[in-house]
Amino acid sequence: MQLSIKYDAKGIKELSIAGEVETDEETAILLKYINDCLEERFNIVFLDANIVNKIIIDRLYMLQEYHQSEIHVNKQYLYAYLHKLGILCKYVNRGRRKSEGLNENSLEFEYKLSNEEVYSFLLDIYRIYGYDYTNYQIDSIMRRIKISMLRQGSVNFNDFKTAVINDESLFEQMFINFSINTTEFFRDPEVFAEIRESILPYLDSFTHIKIWCAGCSSGQEPYSLAILLDEMNMLDKVQIYATDINPYVIQEAKNGLYPLAGVEKQINNYRMAQGCKGFMEYFKLRGNYMEISEKLKKNILFFQHSLVGSGILNEFQLILCRNVLIYLEPILQKNILANFYDSLDLSGFLILGKSEGILNNNGGELFYSHQQPDKKIYRKKN
Repeated sequence: MQLSIKYDAKGIKELSIAGEVETDEETAILLKYINDCLEERFNIVFLDANIVNKIIIDRLYMLQEYHQSEIHVNKQYLYAYLHKLGILCKYVNRGRRKSEGLNENSLEFEYKLSNEEVYSFLLDIYRIYGYDYTNYQIDSIMRRIKISMLRQGSVNFNDFKTAVINDESLFEQMFINFSINTTEFFRDPEVFAEIRESILPYLDSFTHIKIWCAGCSSGQEPYSLAILLDEMNMLDKVQIYATDINPYVIQEAKNGLYPLAGVEKQINNYRMAQGCKGFMEYFKLRGNYMEISEKLKKNILFFQHSLVGSGILNEFQLILCRNVLIYLEPILQKNILANFYDSLDLSGFLILGKSEGILNNNGGELFYSHQQPDKKIYRKKN
């Protein structure tokens, strides 16, 4: 991170931040710069940051409420994240072509991608950046390449491919577009009700419990589990490992900040999952967003991990991997299920998404259904 202060054409002080704000030391330095600027009007410009931590979010919220400061950001991810939390900011496009008038249909009309050239592109990505997408569902990958082209204003795949291979910042944006981050608290509440009724009472016999939430996105699933565990007086003996391939969404999860918009649906999910308190008791309200209770964070370890290339983790009594396998080819699903089998304790539980199963990828050799098959809850075969 590099900081600089200058004055714009209107004589307003401008604090520019180049690079990601990654460490506690960098956060402390940035907060000091902001505090030093508080005596006069000033603007903040994030030139390269895709995400910032909770402390910075809190300070930006304060500036918006009590100070005449404008926030400018150069990365789409941070822009979307701040707006989601109700923090107004301006998107600054530094030299990228605009995509006005384009949509996915126009991209397909201009240039229809072939499986062979997309696969060649994915091999280049793996060789240069180390991320292997070669066994992802090709239709899903094509759709997300088109979204990336749209956002960068490109209608020629070869030009786009060359730009991504030679510019890490462009790959970074495409990587973000490849990530699937759809989630909510107590998503599919009948599954959480089953966890409460039949899985956690069984696991309560263990002196120490380890749970893995694979593909945890912005953290609502592991926090939902923590709420269940707290209500069953089990949280203190549980360690939840929450992983995702996207490091920026992991920081979102660590922040534990969520928009109030749509909270009624998540309150209803909690009730249908047989929650026994008030859902909002687990949050503090801050303007247009809410902050998860600190007591739910203490037993969750969030970190970046790739199901494709990082292999097994520890020995768990419960693994949740919901709505991830549907984006992968059967051979990769099979390998991941084998890793889950090796990562589970004897007779451990595996929970998949509503549209996922184990029958098309030899998973039946490793797991069997636990009670109702429609819940997609499985037990490890001995």
